[in-house]
Amino acid sequence: MAELFGETSERPVRELLSDLWNNTETLVRQELKLASAEVETKIEDAKADLMKRAAGAGALLAGALTLVAALVLFVAKFVAPWVAALIVGVAVLGLGYALMHAGRDVNARRLTPHRTVGNLREDVRTFKEAVR
Repeated sequence: MAELFGETSERPVRELLSDLWNNTETLVRQELKLASAEVETKIEDAKADLMKRAAGAGALLAGALTLVAALVLFVAKFVAPWVAALIVGVAVLGLGYALMHAGRDVNARRLTPHRTVGNLREDVRTFKEAVR
């Protein structure tokens, strides 16, 4: 009956625009929080990988120094003590190599907040469809 007298149940444009603005603002804030959390998680993973690489580099250095000591012992004495140093050096190098490869996944792609990017693309698509 309200429609007969020119009244409609539609909300005023000003109210709709205000709600749109508030909802958009809330959405952007939530997306930024998601991006921040996602990047923080990825940074923590990258830190762990970098620590593995640093440990591997240290082990490789120790192995190289041990091999140098083994070579010195070999050349200086031509006796069996170099065998022990060589075995230890090869073992430390193997450990260092394994640690270096355990942390090799550090790269920029891995740090990209994929979920946030996907959500933003979906939001843009939704806004474009709503504007049409």
